[in-house]
Amino acid sequence: MAVNKKAEKESVTVQATTQQNPNIVDAVWDGWMNSVKTIYAYQREIENITLQTLDRQKELWTKTAENIEKTEQELKKFLEEAKFTYQSNVKNVGGEQAGQIVQDWLGRLDEISSRIQQLTWTPGKASINVINKSQEQLELSVKSLIEQQQRTREEVQNLVDNFLGQVKSTQKGLINSLEANKNNTINLFK
Repeated sequence: MAVNKKAEKESVTVQATTQQNPNIVDAVWDGWMNSVKTIYAYQREIENITLQTLDRQKELWTKTAENIEKTEQELKKFLEEAKFTYQSNVKNVGGEQAGQIVQDWLGRLDEISSRIQQLTWTPGKASINVINKSQEQLELSVKSLIEQQQRTREEVQNLVDNFLGQVKSTQKGLINSLEANKNNTINLFK
């Protein structure tokens, strides 16, 4: 009777171990898969931060271009007002003839001023245009890269899920087979 109780106790222990081992297999592989999913989550976070950074850069360059344009317009307005004020003051003090002479000189000064502004503002505007186009190309390239990475990640995820299912199934079958062989061996020696 004592031998029978011992065999029953071993049988219960073997059954409990058999039920726990597949859970251990699940726990190990599920833990591994959670690590992979965590890596994927970090990749998505980095992608989002990269896109936000590109948006901020784009916004910065747009504001820079707007500020340069605004500065140019303000400078033109200031020069026009200064010219008008100077011309009016000379006309009031020196008469029509002096006003005409000043107007001729101011006309020549306008030509010179326009050329200088064109020489100074054109390279800056061209640089901003080049930077804007480069920024747009960079943004398109990064977005394309992120989309490709997302597709690759999804494909790999599906492959890993299938692989994991097969590994778990195989390992559970192996454990069950080992447990069955162990039980058969124990039963042979009873």
